[in-house]
Amino acid sequence: MKNIIILAAGKGTRMKSDLPKCACPILGKPMIKYLIESCIEADIDNIIVVIGYKGEIIKDILSEYPNIMYAYQNEQLLGTLTAYSIGGGSVLFEQLGTGHACMMTESLLKDKLGSTIIVPGDMPLIGKDNLINLYNHYNDYHSAMTILSSIFENPFGYGRIVRCNGNVTSIKEETDATTEEKLIKEFNTGLYVVDNKKLFHALSLIDNKNKKGEYYLTDIVKIISKDNVVDAVVVPYDYHLIGINDQDTLLFVENEFKN
Repeated sequence: MKNIIILAAGKGTRMKSDLPKCACPILGKPMIKYLIESCIEADIDNIIVVIGYKGEIIKDILSEYPNIMYAYQNEQLLGTLTAYSIGGGSVLFEQLGTGHACMMTESLLKDKLGSTIIVPGDMPLIGKDNLINLYNHYNDYHSAMTILSSIFENPFGYGRIVRCNGNVTSIKEETDATTEEKLIKEFNTGLYVVDNKKLFHALSLIDNKNKKGEYYLTDIVKIISKDNVVDAVVVPYDYHLIGINDQDTLLFVENEFKN
């Protein structure tokens, strides 16, 4: 059975929008809809969307798809900022990260058989072919986890794929990578397929001891690879693999998509 988690809890701050990021439109259509349509075309059985900020907007956009399930990622209250504030202070929240977002799906997925695909909601144009190819590679090679990776001459900002004897042993985020690891050109696109039971076991072991103080989903790679094969299927880099985080990226992707 194929399950998919779509991570769609983010705000649209850098998109200069009050909408949740995944509700922002590409050529007039909310980006989350492109992903849902690709999932349906790829014959994925269970679609779980993780929502957070203004999640009711995402649910309203997807109301025509009655079989979608939702998990909620709530931000953790840190405290109150009183400096430079008016009327008693500004509430501060901690971003808990992609690992925490996946943890929120445990009640919906933990006991289900099969595998789970994980995809960022801000990569709307990934398409059914990439989802199908990733899943088929995972099945063909009998890995515990398969990552969709690509090669770029200067993958600044992306997590690097660290290998040993061909197998993937970890993904190092840009902020935590060593100087040597930053020279690696193979990078993580953010798409994975992983054995369902191994996914939630690994999620229970990750922590937020990193420079951002977040629960990185990528940390499950190091855990799973200790006793299992984790591999990566390398695909050519193009606009389909781009996460849309700001207006400039949105315009670039729209132009590429139109052409």
